[in-house]
Amino acid sequence: MATRKKAAAGATAAPVDVPGVLLGDEGNKYLARTKAALAKKWSLTKAETLFDAVHVAWFHVALGRNAEARELADHIADRVEPSGDPNVWLPAACAIALAARLARLAGDEARSASLIARLVETPAVAATPREVFVKSVAEADKDIRSAEVDPSQKWACQGFARGCARATYFNETAAAVTYEPGTVDPEALERTIATGLDGLRAHLAR
Repeated sequence: MATRKKAAAGATAAPVDVPGVLLGDEGNKYLARTKAALAKKWSLTKAETLFDAVHVAWFHVALGRNAEARELADHIADRVEPSGDPNVWLPAACAIALAARLARLAGDEARSASLIARLVETPAVAATPREVFVKSVAEADKDIRSAEVDPSQKWACQGFARGCARATYFNETAAAVTYEPGTVDPEALERTIATGLDGLRAHLAR
């Protein structure tokens, strides 16, 4: 009996408020493993977990499953507020930007605008100094290029998703934020996203 009590005391409590999209059956083997691992460590207060969730949402987008991607992105967008910790707000902002993009693509302009307004009010990336901001924007394309030559399925998929997330943050906020001329090119960012999604589709099919 004492052994049972000790085991129970040392047990880790199961995460709460896990998005339903992480718990259902999954036909893609890599995505199934990734979703299961994310569900086990789910947290809305840990930057690493939020980044992983953003990646998983983009995996769904690459597979043409926007509804599931939107469910996951909305789950974060509706629950995470700026807390003063930029490490947590950055991935949350990436989720909000993706939620805004998916809402816009689905014709829900009001939802998209309300989400973008939150990013305008509390930016995840400062627009100044110019040199630092330009470097941040360029990181999206760098992520994609690095992923294209990464032999690891895991790291390549994360790189493609990270590049898509970065590009989407700047692309979706461009119409609402007065970025300095020449720093944000929406058409180039859309090409970056398209390339990232192509790479994700190929790697997720392995």
